[in-house]
Amino acid sequence: MTESTSPPSASRVNHVDALPPGTRLAEFEIQELLGVGGFGMVYKAFDHSLLRPVAIKEFMPSALAGRSQGQSLWVRSSSDQQAFQAGLASFMGEARLLAQFDHPSLVKVFRFWEANNTAYMVMPLYTGMTFKQARALMRTPPPEAWLRKMLWSVLGALRVLHEGNTLHRDISPDNIFLQYNGPPVLLDLGAARHAINEQGRKHTAVLKVNYAPIEQYADGDEELRQGPWSDLYSLAAVVHGCLCNDTPLPATLRSIRDRMVSFSRVAKTVKRQFGVDYSASFVAAIAQSLALRPEDRPQNIDAFLLTMGMTSPPEGVEHFDFRLDLGGVWTEPSDRPVPARVIPSVDVTATPRRGADLEALTYRSARPSVHDGGAVVQEAPDTVAAEGPDTVATDMADTVFIDVGDSVFEAPAATEASSEPPAPP
Repeated sequence: MTESTSPPSASRVNHVDALPPGTRLAEFEIQELLGVGGFGMVYKAFDHSLLRPVAIKEFMPSALAGRSQGQSLWVRSSSDQQAFQAGLASFMGEARLLAQFDHPSLVKVFRFWEANNTAYMVMPLYTGMTFKQARALMRTPPPEAWLRKMLWSVLGALRVLHEGNTLHRDISPDNIFLQYNGPPVLLDLGAARHAINEQGRKHTAVLKVNYAPIEQYADGDEELRQGPWSDLYSLAAVVHGCLCNDTPLPATLRSIRDRMVSFSRVAKTVKRQFGVDYSASFVAAIAQSLALRPEDRPQNIDAFLLTMGMTSPPEGVEHFDFRLDLGGVWTEPSDRPVPARVIPSVDVTATPRRGADLEALTYRSARPSVHDGGAVVQEAPDTVAAEGPDTVATDMADTVFIDVGDSVFEAPAATEASSEPPAPP
């Protein structure tokens, strides 16, 4: 698979059930619809009390409910009532959970409440892009030092969740957000999505199949229990896919016959093709976390960090700038979409190349974004098909990215460096 490197074209997001601009929800005034996912709508709004722009996420499982006259939702069928209520309760539970945490790499919830047979969550607007989008703008796989800084922030967020007896269960390149002004942010717990699925609504996108560990397919099986090791598998799969510039093999296929290229081989191939070197401790931590059997992985974040030799913050992590720290690896996106742009992928079957032979690397054409009903929908073959887009994006000059309608990112015309360091894990 190749990832789209073209910035989305300008297009306003529309939906028949969206709240119109000017709608008041308490002290918040809706300004525009930013994105629609299978389980929610996200709006840009203005907080008239604190005089600041915010993002408001509304619980809106489009397969189960619609908008009646006014602001209230109605459930389409009595048979869907139980699933709707389960999703609503989990939406509120996720908001309550995030509101009690205060970590720079976790989405902050300012306020949440129930009304109009639905619920709302008020969040900040983040500026930057997803890890998936950033990888598409890299000339080569990122260096180890860059990955260690990114991982430190994400692991810090995961530690907070794990200490609160919560698993993320949905880590993927789409759910790691790289801020222009601040540390990476871990997105989308997906609580409502999982709750609705548990009520038998199997049409929804619950797993990122290329990043989910085998135990997520056997929820409730005592021999395949989920735990911190499950999130570590997903995070390691993100790193594996980053180096390959391709999606990892799904755990379900690996369980039948494991044909996924080992991470040690991937690292050696990247060094041979691009001259990017990775330490033995880094390779060992990622490789162990990708073990198919849960008991063969590091069992918690401390064990992972110990294997990686990263028991203290990486040097310079407090000033991490995901673009600047990449140096010549980073390419700024052009002002216009370039559908024909190509990005290098790692050819693990190739024989060693030397000297001028490095010019003959394997390239794959980037796939442009797909336009769907006025919204720009980024194709995501690494997810289970859902009713409705998984990712919605608008113009890169004023960009808003929403992952399953759960978080909002708005790119400004200019940014400043952040002075606030990320909290250590």
